[in-house]
Amino acid sequence: MAAGLAGWGLFESQWVRTHTLEISVQGLPGALDGLGLLHLSDFHAGAPSLNMRSMRKAIDFGVRVRPDMVAVTGDIVTHPRALDAVKRELARLAPPLGMYGVTGNHEVGATNDPFSRRVIVTDWSPAPLRLLRDESVTVQHGDALIEVAGTDAVGWFAAGPAPGSLFRTPHAFRILLAHFPDVAGSLPDGACSLVLGGHLHGGQICLPTPRGKLRLSHHRWEYDEGVFQNGTTTVVVSRGTGTTLVPFRLMARPEACLLRLRPA
Repeated sequence: MAAGLAGWGLFESQWVRTHTLEISVQGLPGALDGLGLLHLSDFHAGAPSLNMRSMRKAIDFGVRVRPDMVAVTGDIVTHPRALDAVKRELARLAPPLGMYGVTGNHEVGATNDPFSRRVIVTDWSPAPLRLLRDESVTVQHGDALIEVAGTDAVGWFAAGPAPGSLFRTPHAFRILLAHFPDVAGSLPDGACSLVLGGHLHGGQICLPTPRGKLRLSHHRWEYDEGVFQNGTTTVVVSRGTGTTLVPFRLMARPEACLLRLRPA
């Protein structure tokens, strides 16, 4: 029984769900109707696992769907030994509106995982990834401005800048990247239109119950996986592609999702 569960857990850990999801977002300008945003998260590259295989499947999907923008919501690299491979994989993507990411708890060393090593990367070349550490960047698409802000994991633990204060550009369509999805709960209504998060892996190891699946970890968060509405803000939480502590997933398939934005 145990061997069978372990075998399935290893299989599921690389059984990446790649899908396109249309989401309605309030305040979306007409020029951005149909914008394709590839949401990736939690590669945990470098851990003793099949995480690199799952990541490559997610990148393969990104190459096929050719998104306008890519967002990577933290825990990208768990150990420096995987850094070069991650850069090569991400370099296969060339989104015209850019690729943006944030740090997660593993990058800043806030984890009990004995296989994890603190690594904050400042130079991602040849990949076009720009890490946003409590800062924002503004890009133009047609007649519309898009401002992407990113919360830093260090700031999350140290009560850093309020996420809503990171936005600087008036009248821009605002997207917040945050490894910890419950950041969305601290936003004043109207601060931004879209929040993307990760961290929770959908529980990673879950058990079936009559009331649905029981998450054996990360079960006390308000936003756990999927799409939520917090006032006028749409919140999307990815299960990510990697694993941590153990190389298994049960009832929590890894995922990579192309978000197709539509006006609410």
